[in-house]
Amino acid sequence: MRVADALAPAPSSTPTFTDRVTPSEISSMTQRIARAYENALSEASTGTTWATTFGKTLDALGRASEASASVTLPSMTHGDKATREASTRGKDALKAMFDGTFARREVYQAMARVGADSAPNAEARRASEYLMREFERNGAALDEASQKVLMQKLGELEELCSSFCAAINEDTTKVAYTEEELEGVDVTAYDEDEQGARLVGLIAPDMMPVMQFAKRSESRKRMAEAKARQCQDVNTDRFLRVVELRNECARMLGYKSHAEYMLKPKMARTPERAEQFLRDLLVKARGKLDGDLKDLQQLKDEEEGPDAGPIQSWDVAYYSTKFKATLGVDEAKIREYFPLEHVKQEILSTYQSLLGLTFTRVDAEVWHEDVECYSVREADGEQNVLGFFYLDLFPRPGKYTHQCVYPLRPAFAADGEFTPAACVNIGNLSKPSADGKPALLRFREVETFFHEFGHVMHCVLSKSQHSVHAWAWSAVPWPGGVEQDFLEVPSMMLENFVWQPEVLVRLSKHYSTGESLPKEDIDALSASRGALEGYARSRFISMALFDLAVHGGPGPYEFEGQKYDSIDVYNRITASLSKIPSIDGAFPVASWFHLMMGYSAGYYGYLWSEAFAADLFSEFEAKRPSVCDPALGRKYKDMILAPCATVAGDDMLSNFLGREASLNPFLKRMGVL
Repeated sequence: MRVADALAPAPSSTPTFTDRVTPSEISSMTQRIARAYENALSEASTGTTWATTFGKTLDALGRASEASASVTLPSMTHGDKATREASTRGKDALKAMFDGTFARREVYQAMARVGADSAPNAEARRASEYLMREFERNGAALDEASQKVLMQKLGELEELCSSFCAAINEDTTKVAYTEEELEGVDVTAYDEDEQGARLVGLIAPDMMPVMQFAKRSESRKRMAEAKARQCQDVNTDRFLRVVELRNECARMLGYKSHAEYMLKPKMARTPERAEQFLRDLLVKARGKLDGDLKDLQQLKDEEEGPDAGPIQSWDVAYYSTKFKATLGVDEAKIREYFPLEHVKQEILSTYQSLLGLTFTRVDAEVWHEDVECYSVREADGEQNVLGFFYLDLFPRPGKYTHQCVYPLRPAFAADGEFTPAACVNIGNLSKPSADGKPALLRFREVETFFHEFGHVMHCVLSKSQHSVHAWAWSAVPWPGGVEQDFLEVPSMMLENFVWQPEVLVRLSKHYSTGESLPKEDIDALSASRGALEGYARSRFISMALFDLAVHGGPGPYEFEGQKYDSIDVYNRITASLSKIPSIDGAFPVASWFHLMMGYSAGYYGYLWSEAFAADLFSEFEAKRPSVCDPALGRKYKDMILAPCATVAGDDMLSNFLGREASLNPFLKRMGVL
């Protein structure tokens, strides 16, 4: 079912956001949130029942979380630098406020006297147990002096992480090229400087066409070097201090390391189990890695001659594109079949049909003219509003430069009123050109859009009664969300659909002829999914192992019998395990968002999630020839998406599957089983 183009009136529960917010207003909002929250916690500290301790705190968390997005969103999206900076300061203050909740000894003691067992129902008890666990994980059981030191360290951590991310978002580095140096690339997508040089930025829509299509190796090398060194002058010391502080805080709380602290509440439970998972997959990927590099080297030798030298990091995307062409995948041609507006409409339509929903674009106030707001309702039954999502898809100066779904409001109930969730899909997709040519997406962008929209659905369909069980991740200051290594499972499962022929037919439409992608191209694209997977898996695993290593305690770090500092160990691990040399003098971690946005000691979770997502998708594959089975889609919505953190990840998997989860479908897809 197509989403209507016409705007509908916004329901009364639609969130309100504006671009007219000022730095002083952000400061005032932050103070109002903090005052109301402080009053509620003070009342909770003198409570004597579940309702007046746990209940009061949970309600306060919900209300404060709901109000926070007006303070924090501008840091990700606003066009004015002073406003973004004020928003970042507000976010830091709110993060300190929420973290400070779990350092409130008097609230902890009041709850301990009442006990989580006094909760009125199972969901409330689970939320109460969450609160008690977080109090203990944030030092409420420490002596007063130690707790004060801990909170100071946590405050410094938040400021460093925010500054790290802001530096990347504010970075305006451009690489200048003559048009001859960009042979093979559509140069019309890039601005010119006064000398007529084309300026290429470091965000993916700008740099990836150069890495994939620029025929000159030197041009690709300059791009790769600029990206690998992005922000390292300002962010390297921040990263090193963050790692030091994290491990110090963990030890204060009785953990061996930050990694042990972070993994205890996750599905993996221990760093050792996560590392073993990665190393087991690395062994399986190694056999394919050698074949992948041999294929890429052969293509390089054919194009550049036998003296061209071994494959370098700036060669991988270029020769990977050429390798996929040998499989029948012409990325430049395929791009013409994915105009953004059509892809957007069909992604929304596919999700509507699969999950039994209706999306309606509504006339809501938004923070930029490019932003669209949609309500979400059940397609059948009472058709009540389930939640809202916003699409903010194009890059802008100062805007967050990666792709993510940012929670704007958690789903929760307070004072007898249910508040539906809301979020925004923040994208940096190719924008329509000034000459009227539509935005044409690389297939990787199509895949990313489909994946991120899975997060949108997980957020807005959450039916949690308490905000700590609603969809969230560490980009926002408030607490909540599923186990981090389950966070990607639902969207990665849904991402599988984008590779299915029946879905590709719908998503594709040539921008000039209106034809769908031809069957031979669809078959080739689907078959190429596992192409060069040995390299991709090995590269990912090397980064995840680095993450676990540096968060596993202070250096030096041992790898292959040698000891390295935090900088050198990254370059050594990635070069050794991917068999591609590192760029001299570069520390790419300085522009790696994940480790500063809640994925510290958690990057492995992407692969962990993908493995279990493959098992979930095997249920849909069993429905062939049509994997888009609406009945199974509704079951998925009810048993995986809607519960969010009210049910443990392992339990959601077994509830949906009717058995214990298995890695076998993932290993089969990798071609190693």
